[in-house]
Amino acid sequence: MKEQYYSIGQIAELSNISIPTLRYYDQINLYKPAHVDPQTNYRYYKESQLYILDMIKSLKFVGTPLEEIKAVLNYTSAELLGFLEHQEDIIEGKIQRLQEIQKSLHQTKKQFQKQMKAALSTDVFEKTEDLCILTLPIENYALPDIPSAYYSVLIKLLESEGSTISSHYGCIYPFLDYNSMDEVQCTHIFTPLMTDRLNKNPSYKGNIRLMSESRFMCVAFRYHPDQYIEHYQRLYHYIHSNKLPVADHVYELFMPTRYSQQEEDEFMVELKVQLL
Repeated sequence: MKEQYYSIGQIAELSNISIPTLRYYDQINLYKPAHVDPQTNYRYYKESQLYILDMIKSLKFVGTPLEEIKAVLNYTSAELLGFLEHQEDIIEGKIQRLQEIQKSLHQTKKQFQKQMKAALSTDVFEKTEDLCILTLPIENYALPDIPSAYYSVLIKLLESEGSTISSHYGCIYPFLDYNSMDEVQCTHIFTPLMTDRLNKNPSYKGNIRLMSESRFMCVAFRYHPDQYIEHYQRLYHYIHSNKLPVADHVYELFMPTRYSQQEEDEFMVELKVQLL
């Protein structure tokens, strides 16, 4: 049976691929016509060539570059199977990355919701939350004197693992009766984890603190060094006067409330102690 030939316009109609795209495929030797009329330069394609366009479209759909598609079209069945399995792995990685981005966005949104809610509170309050933080032990620095270089270590560690960073940072110090900020000696700094990348790495097991549905007594306030201890004492005396069983350390979370470079810096502090 004589094989039917189609013009470039007919192929475009049958394959749902534009004529300019088919011409470009010809130029880069990806999809050549079976015959070119020497007088008119019209391109003609065999009916049996249509399945090649199906493969090209399938490979493009999964993100394969055109130059790579040219090579793939010459693969044996076994080579093609191996290639598709590799593409599947790549796509799984992309899906995982998108899920991490989604989780990061969700975490960031939750942080701002909590921050806005805390800003409305003037009293000591209780809340239940999941806490997942990356910690770094430090020498006993007084609260105002923690070098920025320590926080830089946290940032570099997160980014080296391909994780996103939070704009919130904090420190951990003993839950004691303080009279000034200079008495507060921090033992760790931390930042909330926005993805699960480090959780899955056993190398960081000792640096990650994960508390699910933990209850905390908290106080939140706009940061001013002269008023810090006054707010801390509100939390400290509330816990002691009510004889609440709590952990022996405080989590201090430091959060920017403004990001505009045209305005003065402003930060919110949340102090929280875990209920036992």
